[in-house]
Amino acid sequence: MQMYAEGGGLVGSAGSAELVRSVLDRGLELYRQGGHLPAEEIARCAALAVQLAERGERIAPLLHAWEVGCSVAVADCWVSARPGEQSELVSLTQWASTGVKEITAAISLAYVHAQKQAGLDTSRRVLADLMLNGATTDELAATAHHTPAKEYVAVAGRVVGEIAPSAATVARASAALTTGDLGLSCQAGRHLCILAPIRSHSGPDEQAGQIVETLKRVGITFAAPAGAVIAPRSELAVAIQQAARIESLANIAGLDGKTVESNQVISELAISRDSEYRRQLISLIDPIVETPELLKTLRTLYLMDLDRTRTARRLNVARRTLTYRLERIEQLTGINPVRTRGILAFVLALAARDLDSSCAVPESA
Repeated sequence: MQMYAEGGGLVGSAGSAELVRSVLDRGLELYRQGGHLPAEEIARCAALAVQLAERGERIAPLLHAWEVGCSVAVADCWVSARPGEQSELVSLTQWASTGVKEITAAISLAYVHAQKQAGLDTSRRVLADLMLNGATTDELAATAHHTPAKEYVAVAGRVVGEIAPSAATVARASAALTTGDLGLSCQAGRHLCILAPIRSHSGPDEQAGQIVETLKRVGITFAAPAGAVIAPRSELAVAIQQAARIESLANIAGLDGKTVESNQVISELAISRDSEYRRQLISLIDPIVETPELLKTLRTLYLMDLDRTRTARRLNVARRTLTYRLERIEQLTGINPVRTRGILAFVLALAARDLDSSCAVPESA
């Protein structure tokens, strides 16, 4: 909370930070007594949300501040613990997690109601953030006119022309997807994320494609195929991270299409998780790395699905020249690039080289 206050929050900095400290201290005291955070303490937190809404501030930094504040408080207990107290600390950690979710839900609901009274409605964006935090409530879902589903398609993509999606972009996406309750929008890192409820009347692939087309109609276009992961409502935070990673891998691989699922980048996913395996794969093409025309020939051959006529045309060389280059690749590497084992080895080696030279594959969104 101190970080939020010092970062320019319009709510009184000293008072806000003091409120968080007092609530966290009170929470630890109540835990020792076996109690729950009382309604008046939650109400004090909700009052902050009303002030934010009235001043036009975003709520996400405040929610993040609560999570950080609680994590720091619990971590301090672990650091100062004595031998034999581990079981109690596990219980404290679980209790604190529940408390944070209660406070987060209360703050969010108060914020949404205050914004509606001011003629604004960000309830769907707030709901999306809370679903990722696992702190949503049926009351907030009803306020946002969203019927929760058991499973969702989590879609993550980077928007053309934006390093990270702006608040205006997230708002436009939210408004576009409201009709028919197609999905909820939010931001995770550099990705615009959509949580699309899976209904019985349409399949996940069809639904993801509909979302991409709906966003395109309001001027929001993904720079590359968006990553898509199907997950139960309780696992959406992990699903969004996976979708963002899939998007990054699809971008590196140059895949086409509206959305990409994990089975389409299964090799890249495996390679990205093992740096030693990547190093060994890259070593296979080390002999031709310093010969750009051979490396380009190899890439183009696989891009053209081994069609030598199309490959030669794309490279603007004669077929005889293409044949010579492929023979030269085999001479330098000891691997035939058009035999099954060679194709497998070189395709993975090229993917490993792209992954190793790119910082576009985040560990989390």
